[in-house]
Amino acid sequence: MSDTVLVEDQGAVRVLTLNRPTKLNAMNVELVDTLLGAVRAADQDDAVAVVILTGAGERAFSAGADIRAGGDPTPRQVISRARRMTELFGALSECAKPIVGAVHGYALGGGCSLAMSCDLVVASEDAVFGYPELKAGLAATAVAPVLVQQIGRKAAFELLTLCENINAERAMALGMVNRVVPRDGLMSEARRIADQLAGFPHDAVWMTKRTIERAASMSAAEALEMAADASLVMRLHAQRGVQP
Repeated sequence: MSDTVLVEDQGAVRVLTLNRPTKLNAMNVELVDTLLGAVRAADQDDAVAVVILTGAGERAFSAGADIRAGGDPTPRQVISRARRMTELFGALSECAKPIVGAVHGYALGGGCSLAMSCDLVVASEDAVFGYPELKAGLAATAVAPVLVQQIGRKAAFELLTLCENINAERAMALGMVNRVVPRDGLMSEARRIADQLAGFPHDAVWMTKRTIERAASMSAAEALEMAADASLVMRLHAQRGVQP
């Protein structure tokens, strides 16, 4: 595996660390492909119950896509890279294991959407969130769907079009972040949450995450019917002592 992503197992918790600190952990093709593979590997590993996603270095979780990498891309390359990025966001959402984002410093553009694709986000007090695409002359397209799903159309429109960075407290008020902690307590809080999740029955956590993801795109009535079916399946398997 490329060293653009560091992988460390701490009991049942796997820590994935974006590792391009001199580039503010900007995501080039190599990092995106490596992280995508690492997320899928964690998803398939029965020894892993929870994943923590964070960034190396002092300044950033991730400054987004590395638009300077690889020279001047062709339109087909641009589309291919955007699709790969959205595939990564989807892999995080679809992973059966809960993903805890531990965010410090800059989380911009694709880096912000990477954090938004996590199930829970712990941010340090120095975290800065934003979408600078329009300032760079780019349309904020690949990053838009995740943000709209997370915080709604109007708040997403504000962040994507005004290009104004926000601090961790504002991000929490918008529903982008779950906890804000001092910088020196970031990883310990992320690990505490991960350990708590890992201590619950893994199949129950998996089904809960799956239900939340599915309910987000359904009407209230459809979501209630789906949740009732899922609850019945889990109860029957528990009674029979069979793992789903």
